Amino acid sequence: MYRSPYEWLTTAVNQHHGDLGLAKWLAFLLEAVSAVMLFALMVLTCSDVIGRYVFSNSINGTTELTELALGIIVFCQIPVVTLTGAHVVVDILDRVLPDWFANACSFIMSLSIGIGCIFVADRIWFQALRSLRRGVVTEFLLIPVSYFVQFIAIMMYLTAAILIYKAITSLFCRKKEAA
Repeated sequence: MYRSPYEWLTTAVNQHHGDLGLAKWLAFLLEAVSAVMLFALMVLTCSDVIGRYVFSNSINGTTELTELALGIIVFCQIPVVTLTGAHVVVDILDRVLPDWFANACSFIMSLSIGIGCIFVADRIWFQALRSLRRGVVTEFLLIPVSYFVQFIAIMMYLTAAILIYKAITSLFCRKKEAA
């Protein structure tokens, strides 16, 4: 039976992020960007090593490209990890504490971390604008840094929005029972 690429993609996205509603497409997009950047980083590193040892000539600017790619990978994943709730959590007392206490703690933590992310994102955005005004570029390849820093700030704003949304929803949702 023939399945269109859209049907195949929808099935794959629903399988991994079906419980996220429309946000599953955002998670998929950010994961796809991270995957492409990771693949490009792998190709760059392999090419650089082969060039260095086989041809005695490495690729110029590999370090700069690696730094930029790692920034994209890490900051694409912060909203995804927050959205999917994949943070490391120590739940030693969850079985003995009442649900209302766990929901209150979830609300307080998500809200305070979300507000903190807003402040961090504001500072990052300020640094991006300053880099743009000053024309800051990388040392060898002369790539403008400000666009990457703006991307990082946008991902932090997105993470803050997700955390604040999770804080609000934690007030109205009952804690799921563990199996």
